[in-house]
Amino acid sequence: MRNSTRSVCVCIALLASTLLAGCEAILAQKNDINSQFYTIPAGSKLILNRPLDIPAGKAHVVIQPGRSGAGTNQYAVNCQLEVRTLGPGSVQPDTFAIWWAENTQEWVSQPNIMRFYRVLHLKSATQPDVLQLMCQDWDGPLLGRNVSIPEMRAALGDVITLEFPVR
Repeated sequence: MRNSTRSVCVCIALLASTLLAGCEAILAQKNDINSQFYTIPAGSKLILNRPLDIPAGKAHVVIQPGRSGAGTNQYAVNCQLEVRTLGPGSVQPDTFAIWWAENTQEWVSQPNIMRFYRVLHLKSATQPDVLQLMCQDWDGPLLGRNVSIPEMRAALGDVITLEFPVR
């Protein structure tokens, strides 16, 4: 094998090992509940521990930090439990299956403010009107990041419990 061919093979091997190490790090973050990249596993549950009132003319109730119905500070993690029909109404204590979860972001005021949010899509046989829990935080595009599970739990307090199966 000539030196140039050997050099190319060494470069390819180094590049491949670097890419594999990067993929391993990303996969580790998706399984780390403290990471902003945590992937919520199948079989996860949201447990509403007490009744929540939906205000008149609204289809959600805000929870922040551990209180419902208070004014919202968009620049701190806050969560909204969303329902299909406008209030007044209430959501009763229940266990909801999390059937789909997503992380995303969108511009609030380009180029200064983005909304970073995680949405948990919910199902309940007894309360089909309940749609999702959305937790968000507004920040600058270079400073902001996805909402983590610990941040969600801090915002939800003892109002809502999130349960995830052990992997």
